Amino acid sequence: MTDEAAIRERLGVPTHAAEVVVICESTHWDPDWLLTSTEYLRLMVAPTLDRALDALDAEPRRVYSAECAFFPDAYLRARPERHDQFVRLANEGRLCFTGSGVTTPDTLLPEDESLLRDLLEGSEWLRAAGITVEPRMLYLPDSFGHSPGVPAVLAAAGIDHAGICRIDGMRFPGAELEAADHFPWPGTSAAQLVEAGTADFVWRAPDGAEVLTHWHAFGYGHGDMIGHGGFSRLMGLPLAWPSRHPDKVAARIEGFLAELRPLARTPYRLLTIGFDFSRPVTRLTELIDEWNAAGYERTGAWLVNAAQDDYFDLVATHRDTLPTIELDPNPYWSGFYATRPALKRAVRDLGRDLVDLDARRAAYRLDGARADESNPSVAPRDRCDEARWIVAAANHHDLVTGTSPDRTVRREQWPWLRRAATQLDAALGRDADSPDTESSTGPTTPAGRRDGDRVTVATAHFTAIFDEAHGGTLLSLVDAAGNERVGPRSLSCVAIAERGGLWRMGFEFPGGRWQPVDATADHPAAVTATRDAAGVRVVIDAVLERRPAQLVVDFPDDAPSVVVAASITPRRRRTVTLSWRGTAPIAGLEMHQPGGVVTRALHKRFEPTFWPLHSWAVVSPVDTGAPGTGTTAAAPSPAIATAVPTAVHAWPNGTTETVVARTAPRELAWGVVPLLGPAMGHERGIQTAHLAFGWHARTEQFHRTGRQLQDLADRAAGRVPPTWPVTIDDPDRDVLSVKPADRGEGIIVRLRNWEVTRPVQTLRLGFGADHPVTGASRCDSNERDLAVLRVTDGHAEVPLDAHLISVRLLG
Repeated sequence: MTDEAAIRERLGVPTHAAEVVVICESTHWDPDWLLTSTEYLRLMVAPTLDRALDALDAEPRRVYSAECAFFPDAYLRARPERHDQFVRLANEGRLCFTGSGVTTPDTLLPEDESLLRDLLEGSEWLRAAGITVEPRMLYLPDSFGHSPGVPAVLAAAGIDHAGICRIDGMRFPGAELEAADHFPWPGTSAAQLVEAGTADFVWRAPDGAEVLTHWHAFGYGHGDMIGHGGFSRLMGLPLAWPSRHPDKVAARIEGFLAELRPLARTPYRLLTIGFDFSRPVTRLTELIDEWNAAGYERTGAWLVNAAQDDYFDLVATHRDTLPTIELDPNPYWSGFYATRPALKRAVRDLGRDLVDLDARRAAYRLDGARADESNPSVAPRDRCDEARWIVAAANHHDLVTGTSPDRTVRREQWPWLRRAATQLDAALGRDADSPDTESSTGPTTPAGRRDGDRVTVATAHFTAIFDEAHGGTLLSLVDAAGNERVGPRSLSCVAIAERGGLWRMGFEFPGGRWQPVDATADHPAAVTATRDAAGVRVVIDAVLERRPAQLVVDFPDDAPSVVVAASITPRRRRTVTLSWRGTAPIAGLEMHQPGGVVTRALHKRFEPTFWPLHSWAVVSPVDTGAPGTGTTAAAPSPAIATAVPTAVHAWPNGTTETVVARTAPRELAWGVVPLLGPAMGHERGIQTAHLAFGWHARTEQFHRTGRQLQDLADRAAGRVPPTWPVTIDDPDRDVLSVKPADRGEGIIVRLRNWEVTRPVQTLRLGFGADHPVTGASRCDSNERDLAVLRVTDGHAEVPLDAHLISVRLLG
């Protein structure tokens, strides 16, 4: 019996069925979007799971899915009497998890380590609850685009399958004002998959990692209205009613089939039931049996209720018929890249604090020290369990994205983050009231030469000229070799009036607005320059829309770079960008995203096209090959890094625009029509962005310049990297984390390998000369061992065959 036949037999599918519809029922739950998690639990989650568990016991062939651990954890704490039933059904494979994470994360803004920790925390919760079945997929139904490196992240976690929905160019019910026949938009990811005639494909990451993926082209609640009339069962709203007459149910199913067939290369169709907080369909297996009895012979389509993993297992038997695609499903929406920057900074800082704490715990464990109350730097794990859970939950696609309304942010999200910060401050032995910037480097002295409106500053690497008459912008930046590095009026802040909101910028929908209305370069500014032991600092006090706008520009002595802190209080319905003008035309961007480095075009669908600036980006020059033009591939290319996720756009003339402030409360078409939903958010007060600019030598790998600039931007924002209790012999690879193992023994080390080569290189990983490694194994980020590694001279030899690598060290 083939694998396919065995799966069919297990699911009760006839061997001769030419078309099989796998109906997967779940519900999508946002921990804290329009309501707080406690409100959602009481009003929607608890009643939904009560009904689901009862339905599973009443219908022995029924399967129901939960997408993450956040609400099951809350539910079992609120309903302890349901614990045994919940765990039994999960271990029977009838209550399934479509992911092991705490939440359904955004994958564009969190850091790689934070995403892997999210999956680990959820996995550990499942084990602690007594659930032995480990999820093999990650379901991301409602994230607003996805990192092209998702397959690398999932491969690192030992996950085989992915389900995605919102990708650029697709029509999503209720989200767009355009006619349905306008979709998919040409040149987008949705158009690519429609043209390929498949919703199933092998998604390949930049490092070569692959994951079998399904695109939910008609929404993650495509099948919600089976057995119902009306408009939607979303959130239990009174917009639908039972409609179970066999003819009406059959018409619904045939409509689903007509939509699914053009996107299927295999005999299998996936029909999902599960928009936000939808309740279980009453007697679902009865509806399915009625169809199979009457509709199967007529149409040849057999229906079965199963898990998404079952669907992937069936499709995998036809994997050779599916295309392999390096998909970049962005920009779906781009406003959220820079929405609520203070919230984004808090989330990133807390994730890094956890990494710092675990590195200290690992170091003390290696030294044989005891973790006790007298030593706060090695606090036991249980003192920070809540902080770990909160940080994982903060990856959610409505938290780190900043797309929850003010009420939820004020009542729940900020209190969560502050509570986690208090716990981590105590665990790290840190004064919560201490400043978050590095200490002064000593006394300062005046620097610079003034000539009318121009201030010339000589630094260790550049001669810079600032123009006070035009906002203190950079007129010139000449390096030691005499090369001009910027175009005139660099470092101008531009205020853009827009009608976008928490999700989208104002140019992304009909009736939107995106119009520059002012720039600091249009007004005079005061420029002050000083020198200290670290380098030269220039303070520009400018004006933007009659409000103060300050730029602090540092020229460090130890790096040929420019570090900028922009502090601005934007007006309502404004996005503010910082303009950096290059000296040569450019062709594209090389950008770090979770899971690797991706190449992106300057334009995709929107003009301007803003991309998520997760950490760093390097521009790709136009290779004209013309000698002496400065535009050959050998010329240095501008690069940029940010301390907090934001958005960046690049023009062909070499200018980049980076969002440094944004307060766009809600999408409004034509100034009066609200889009999508009731979420509205306001940012008040000063917003500060930390950026670093530099240049990339084309003889080097992109990541070298990006990493250097990232470190400068982080230090400007007050972040200093941890001290790792391990050593590596390759400066082109990074240590992402070092932590005591949660599963099994030893120390878990996570590495980032920027370049996967063939043949595969190896790296020597150790604890240092005084502490030899005695054993090592390759594992996934959920800390399941995969293979024993060779140990020589007290060091593990680690194959560099992926972007993200986890290793267990014993010693």
